[in-house]
Amino acid sequence: MSEQQKPRIHWIRNIAMFIILVFGVTLIMLAPKMKSPPNQGPAKERAVKVRAMKVPALNVVPRTTGFGRVSPGRNWDSVAEVAGRVIWISDELRDGKIVTKGTELLRIEDANYRLALLQADAHLKVSEVRQKSATDALTIAKQNLSLLQAEYKRQQKLAGTGVVSKSVLENSQRQALTGQTQVQELQNTLALITAEYQVLLAQQDAAKLDLQRTLQNAPFDVRITEVNIGTAQYANKGQLLFTADGLDIAEIEARFSIGILRPLIKGVVPGNDINIRAGATRLKAVVRLRTTHHTVEWPARVDRVSGTIDPLSQTLGVIVAVDQPYASASPGVRPPLRRDTFVEVELRSEPIKNQAVVPWGAVHDGALYVINDESRLEKRQVTVEFRQQGYAVIKTGVAPGERIVSSDLLTAVEGMLLSPQEDKKSKRKMVIAATGKDPKK
Repeated sequence: MSEQQKPRIHWIRNIAMFIILVFGVTLIMLAPKMKSPPNQGPAKERAVKVRAMKVPALNVVPRTTGFGRVSPGRNWDSVAEVAGRVIWISDELRDGKIVTKGTELLRIEDANYRLALLQADAHLKVSEVRQKSATDALTIAKQNLSLLQAEYKRQQKLAGTGVVSKSVLENSQRQALTGQTQVQELQNTLALITAEYQVLLAQQDAAKLDLQRTLQNAPFDVRITEVNIGTAQYANKGQLLFTADGLDIAEIEARFSIGILRPLIKGVVPGNDINIRAGATRLKAVVRLRTTHHTVEWPARVDRVSGTIDPLSQTLGVIVAVDQPYASASPGVRPPLRRDTFVEVELRSEPIKNQAVVPWGAVHDGALYVINDESRLEKRQVTVEFRQQGYAVIKTGVAPGERIVSSDLLTAVEGMLLSPQEDKKSKRKMVIAATGKDPKK
């Protein structure tokens, strides 16, 4: 190729590239205009899948659970009522031992108290002799007074006839007055001796009582919890010797919010005037001890309500009692209710019949998501009578038999189309929580 042909070929190549570029740009610009638009059909509404249930009418049993520690219904702090050396201690007086009523547990040396009783007896005998002597003397003095008074009357009659002189009459009167004075003195002496005798009787009773106090007997069935004295040790008056817990009653104080207790009280107290303290004693109670292997229950009764409300937690203490907590104990199977055992306390009310019940989480800011006959969402304001764990009782706004949404909705739009699926699992949990019974059993 000659040198003259090379520029010509380069010029032809540039023109070809320019023509190709112009053609490509033209195609790009004309392509959208040449494309036909898509066929547009009518918009189709999509139904949102939700879990739903029909509102049931249930016989609701309000209940709540609290926790507390076991304490004995009564305990015995054995205090030395007399001073002395401990001369004997029973083998039953050991920490953890169970002792029946009347068992002798401890003796304090009683020699001094026996001597005091003998001394009181001797003083009483002396007083009895003095009392007899004074009584006999008084009897004689009264007889003497009677004679003197008779003589004085006789002298008065004689003086009236002039037989005796005035001096003789006065002397007879003086003797009668002396006899009367003697009787009065003996009566006073006898009264003092009688009063002293009563004092000596009291001293004798005190000596007997002190002698009895040298013995320590179990006043009721107890379990020994602590022993603070030993044989040959000196016990001072007022010293704590040992402590023991009664076995007949166990008590647990569990704390509950007043708001939680109110629906329970309403189920057992007729009318609108609800007395928390009086109504709580009508509730049913169960005490549970949960272990890693099994749960043990004891029937209980609500004995009383604490006198104050906790200012921090605003809770009220409810004291329940378990009668004979040791009676049904079985080693390795059923333990007794001992002091400081941490247990669960459940309070139950009487059934409240025919209540509209919904799951706790189905209420959204005072409204329920109701599914109407066209499967569309309807937001409906309701009045909640009360709530318990797992369910809410509806007073107004929804009736039993209506369908509600039981699952959460990310976007709840009034009138939106729904595709409800029966929520059997949530409904079963709600029924169990509200009635305490499993509908499948």
